[in-house]
Amino acid sequence: MEEHLTLYQSFKLAVNKTPNEIAIYYFDSKISYAKLLNEIDEMASILQNLYRIEKGDVVLVSLPNIPEVIILLYALNKIGAISDMVHPNSPFEVIQKYYDDADCKMAFLFDERVDKEIKSYLNFKGTIVLCSASTYLPRRERQIYNFVNRKMYRELKETHKFQFSYNLSSNGLISSEKIIARDEISVLLHSASTTGISKTICLGDKSFNFTSSKIPEIMCMEQDELIGKSIISVLPSFHGFGLCMTMHAPLVNSFGIVLIPKFSSKNIVKMMKKLKNVICICGVPNIFKQLINDSNFTNSRYLKTLRSCFSGGDTLSSIIKENFDSAMIRKSSSCRLYEGYGLTEALSVCSVNTHRHHKIGSIGYPISGVEFKIIGDNNQSLEPKEIGEIAIKSDYNMLKYFNDEEATKATYRDGYLLTGDLGYMDEDGFIYFTNRKKRVIKVNGVAVFPHEIESVILGLSGVSSVCVIQIPDEKTIHAAKAYVVSKNKDPERIKRECKKKLISWSIPREVEFVDKLPMTRYHKVDYRKVQEMENNKRKV
Repeated sequence: MEEHLTLYQSFKLAVNKTPNEIAIYYFDSKISYAKLLNEIDEMASILQNLYRIEKGDVVLVSLPNIPEVIILLYALNKIGAISDMVHPNSPFEVIQKYYDDADCKMAFLFDERVDKEIKSYLNFKGTIVLCSASTYLPRRERQIYNFVNRKMYRELKETHKFQFSYNLSSNGLISSEKIIARDEISVLLHSASTTGISKTICLGDKSFNFTSSKIPEIMCMEQDELIGKSIISVLPSFHGFGLCMTMHAPLVNSFGIVLIPKFSSKNIVKMMKKLKNVICICGVPNIFKQLINDSNFTNSRYLKTLRSCFSGGDTLSSIIKENFDSAMIRKSSSCRLYEGYGLTEALSVCSVNTHRHHKIGSIGYPISGVEFKIIGDNNQSLEPKEIGEIAIKSDYNMLKYFNDEEATKATYRDGYLLTGDLGYMDEDGFIYFTNRKKRVIKVNGVAVFPHEIESVILGLSGVSSVCVIQIPDEKTIHAAKAYVVSKNKDPERIKRECKKKLISWSIPREVEFVDKLPMTRYHKVDYRKVQEMENNKRKV
C-alpha cells in the first residue's frame, strides 16, 4: 500500500481490485465495494455542495457500527475534511463540548441516542443530521424497524430541529477531491493521553495506511488470501483499535467487514453461521469472555473457519485465553486468541502475538516498522527483563494533541513516544506489560479517566473531597468506584450527575462515603493509598 495515499484513495484502490466483492455485511444486507464507493461519493457531494464543508473543516461523527460511519469517514476524507469520532453513547453535554472545542461545522448523530435527550438537543448550537440503524437494512426489515420505532421518529420530526441522512441527496452534483498531505490531520480521536488525562489526538492518513499495510503480517496470510473472507467489526469507530484494525485496514485489503452495532455473542454466532467466511474477531477481553461462556459459540461448527482472534484495549487474563484456545482445540480449529498492544497516539497495534511469533504472557512482538525501548527513571535504556516505561518509535505516530503543543512535546523523548505504561522486554524482543504509570481505568476496554469523574462529583454542593479508583467487575472486567467526603450522603445523586455529564462507562459502579481521605505531602488526595486500601479490602 502506498503510504502517501489518503484514506479515500487507498479504499478506491481496493475497489478497483475487487469491485464486486462484499465490503460490508450488515445483518441481512451486503454492500459491495463498488456500491460502497458510490455511497461514499454521493455523501461527499452532499457534504461539499449542500453543507459547504471545505478542506480542513471538522465534522463530528458519533455513531454505532452502522454503514454510515464508514461512508462518512471516507466521504469526509475525500473532500479534505476532518472526522471527529465520538462515543455514540455520549450525553448531550459531552457532544456539545466536543462540537465547540473543535469548532465543528456539523454533526452526524445516532437518532436513538438523541431521542433520549431530545429536550436538551433542542438547544444544541450547531447543525445536526440524524442517522438510523435501519437505513441500510433490507426493505422488509427496515419497515419493521421503522414501525417499532415510529413514536421516536414522530418525536424527532416534530421538533423541526433535525435533518435525516436518508433524506439527503446530491441532486446529481459531484464532489471534487482534495488531497490531504502527510502532515495534515484527517481524524480526531478522544482517548487517554500518556499521562492519563483525556486528550484529543490528531491522526493523519499515513498512520492509518501504515497500520493497514501490516494486516497480512498480523494475520500471517498473503493479501490475496484475504479476499472473500470477513472480519467481525464489533469494536466502535471512536476507538483506534476499532476504526483502524476492524474497519479501514480490512477494507483496503479487500477483506470484508461484518458490522455489528451492539455486541452480543448471539449476533456473532449468527453471522458466522450465515456467512461461513469469518476468519477473524477482534475485541476487548470481555468480548472473548462472553463468547466462551456461550455454548452456542463454543459448539459452533464454524469455529473451524476462524484463523486468528486478537484481544486488545486491556490486559488479557490467562484464564480467558486458555478457555478460548481450549474451545478451538476441541473443535479442531487452528485459531488461537492472541494479545496485542497499542495506544491511540500510535494508532492501534504496535506489537502483537501471531501464529508465527507468540509467547504466553507477552503483549507481542513489535510489528515491522515499529521500534520499542524500555526507559528508566533517568532516561536510560534498560536491559532485558528490567521494568521501565514502554516507549515506541515510529514514523507513523500521532501528529499531535489537538491545540496542546506543550503536552505533545512532553509525550516524546529522543524521538520515542512515551506510553505511560510500565513493562519490560525479554531477550527475544517480546514486550511484557506490568502496570499503568498513567491514571486510567479500562472499563470494557474503554479508557475511563478518574480525574474527569472527580471533577463532576466535586461540582456538587456539599462535596469537599473525592477519589475515584478501580474495582473488579464481573461484566466489564473493571469498573470505577468513588470515595466521597460529603455532607450529602446520597449515592444516587452522584450517579445521576455523572450520567448527565459522562459516558456510561464512567458512571461509578459504587459510591462510598468516608469522613476523610489520605493525602500526599503536597496536600493532594493520595489515590494510590486509596486504591491499596480497596485492594486489601477485596483481597485483590
